[in-house]
Amino acid sequence: MPDIYDRAKAMATRMLAPRSKGGKGLELVLRREILGEYDPDNPQPPGELVLNGSGFREEYDDKYIDGTLIVRGDVKLLVSPVQLSGVDMPTPQENDGITFDGTTYTVIAVSPWNYAGLAVGFELQVRK
Repeated sequence: MPDIYDRAKAMATRMLAPRSKGGKGLELVLRREILGEYDPDNPQPPGELVLNGSGFREEYDDKYIDGTLIVRGDVKLLVSPVQLSGVDMPTPQENDGITFDGTTYTVIAVSPWNYAGLAVGFELQVRK
């Protein structure tokens, strides 16, 4: 029987799913540059990790825009804990790129919704 955390993850997944799948969100693409050093035993060239997910954009209230940590134009993205393929979404990191609704953003800060070690979703501060 699923516990409360599994149900929370399932609810976040349903709510943040793309509208085409019955949710409130839109599709997004998360891109992360993979830096690597040469390893003769496992030569893996640097590259880019591309993940397809979904989320919801929310504007910051004026009272939170301080011009230092949060600047005008920053937005909050609520990201589903599950990729469109059904696989768990890895935790986004600072400087990841996100394409959402035709706009490309850079991740400034990440606040995972992590309950008892289970990622239930992610709140990202992103900037154009």
